[in-house]
Amino acid sequence: MGRGPEIRLHELGLSDDIVTIARTHRDLPQHAREQVEAACLSYEEEVAALETQIDNLELPKEWFTRIPLRGQLAAAKERLNACRGLLSVKRRIPFETMAEIFECYLLPDSQDAISEERRPRLQSELVRPPSRKRAAGTLCLVCRYWKTIAMATPSLWSNMFIKAREHRGGDPPLVRASKVRGFLSWMDRVASHPWSLSVQAKTTGMGRTGSTAVPLSQLLHRPAALHLQRLTVDCDQFGVGMGELTFPRLTSIVVWTWRTGGHNHPHPKFPDLPSMPALTQAVLDSVIPRNTLPMDVIPWGQLTHLYLGVIDNRQWKAIMKLCQALQRGAFNLRLCHDIDELPGYPESKGPAVLEHLKELTFSGMVPFGRDGVPMDGLSFPALEKIRLFSSYHELRWEFANAHNIFGALTHLTILVEAWVEGDVVVKALNTVPQLRELYVKICEKYEDLFEYLTYGRDIDGARGGRFRMRHLKALGIAFKTPWYRPVAPGETEYVDNTRPFPYAHIQDLVTSRTLAVRRGDFASVTSTHLQELENLVLAVDGEAWGPAIEERLKEIVGPYTRQSGDPQLLAVVTGAEERAFNMISVDPMELCRWNHWDDGFMDAVDNLDDFLLCPKCYSFL
Repeated sequence: MGRGPEIRLHELGLSDDIVTIARTHRDLPQHAREQVEAACLSYEEEVAALETQIDNLELPKEWFTRIPLRGQLAAAKERLNACRGLLSVKRRIPFETMAEIFECYLLPDSQDAISEERRPRLQSELVRPPSRKRAAGTLCLVCRYWKTIAMATPSLWSNMFIKAREHRGGDPPLVRASKVRGFLSWMDRVASHPWSLSVQAKTTGMGRTGSTAVPLSQLLHRPAALHLQRLTVDCDQFGVGMGELTFPRLTSIVVWTWRTGGHNHPHPKFPDLPSMPALTQAVLDSVIPRNTLPMDVIPWGQLTHLYLGVIDNRQWKAIMKLCQALQRGAFNLRLCHDIDELPGYPESKGPAVLEHLKELTFSGMVPFGRDGVPMDGLSFPALEKIRLFSSYHELRWEFANAHNIFGALTHLTILVEAWVEGDVVVKALNTVPQLRELYVKICEKYEDLFEYLTYGRDIDGARGGRFRMRHLKALGIAFKTPWYRPVAPGETEYVDNTRPFPYAHIQDLVTSRTLAVRRGDFASVTSTHLQELENLVLAVDGEAWGPAIEERLKEIVGPYTRQSGDPQLLAVVTGAEERAFNMISVDPMELCRWNHWDDGFMDAVDNLDDFLLCPKCYSFL
């Protein structure tokens, strides 16, 4: 049976003196403690007497006499426990310590976080599981003292979520009158403490929902708004409704907008975002209209972390020239064939050196190559990592300005859904000889890539070209195998452009970058240090012959892999059922779309990297 309703102290039948002591003192003075101890002794005697009386009942004759006695016993135990509680050390915990305990209570469950040692296999597990909802208001219901602490601890109220309504698409978000008082009280509790606000707006239709609804922007004209630090908005593209507000301490924003039917804007319109002079991190989706580049609302020059989707490649280049402080950038791009500069924005023209940029991630399309925009005028001297998750756009690369763009690149991920051939990848690799980590998905001409990566292999008589990618430590290859179908029963030769899988090339590649380096086979022909391969991931697609290829690759790689802690290769070969291959057709940034940058926005991408290039969670071959 579940517990009955909670009983308050004055309902227990305690003496008025004991009730007064409970309400007046947290740490009981000596005279009060003596009174409570005497009460405890009295109730202990009462409990013992009732228990003895019940035990001595003559059953079944006095069965019905037992029922009221058990009720008296339960009431006596309640009074005893209440008095013991007044003597508990918990009542002497300092105010500040209780406030810290409350803060820990409101944190997400520790088991909900993804362990550093455990990397999930399934793409759905890449997002941190939702934590149980715990509200500061729950603490206020326990007792008067807890309510006093909670109400006086602004940090407990620092995460606010509100559902708003829009009468029709494009209208500003409105808050129901019944919710206004609670919203304002919450803001008053936050006071001057840094806090976060999440707004989810839903269109209710063309009709009005009530004249008493209050615009959200009106409610945000409060002193606490000056201390708003993080803002999340989910609403209609033209209904943010915060254009007249200023949040001077806002450092991070997430805006995910959508278009509703029934309203048209003949001219591009930027959502009415608030003024954010301190902004450094932004996640903005479907916010920037085509053929525009908003200059006043977003402080581009001070952003350190930026995600933009969906924008075209012209806008991308113009924005990059403005983001002089950018460290991490992620973009969902679409193709614009008109590659001229955006008109009316002279600030976007001229050369730009992004000295702090270390990481770029793209989905949709890649801004490089003949369909992209010329990269002249852009320089990324600190760029270490590029990840491409393009959807059905062929691989494009920057060759004309490669040194300024890729000069410091050490990590490259190419997961393009279009048909990518090994020789195309080789051309790109020629521009990044300092690469340390590579993960690529290829569909054909495997041999070109394998030979390029094999130490000691001459290619087209290239002088000094026998030792390419000398710094490569981690390699991942995802194979699409429609052209590598084995000979079917009854066939004597490969037909329809099919060919044998180049297992020998794989073996040569692995041998040259492990055992051969370890034995010093190349010491007499090169004085340059050759990095030994440390991590290898080979992923096979879901064709009918995929499992056979997978098993053969395991046989080849097995003898080179780490065993018993030896300094050998850490390798994984996976099939279509494993996450390593399934994830490559997904835009990982979509999986953490509501998170702020410092709250895990790029977790799915980073976790994917960790698995692909350092597969900790799998059994070794």
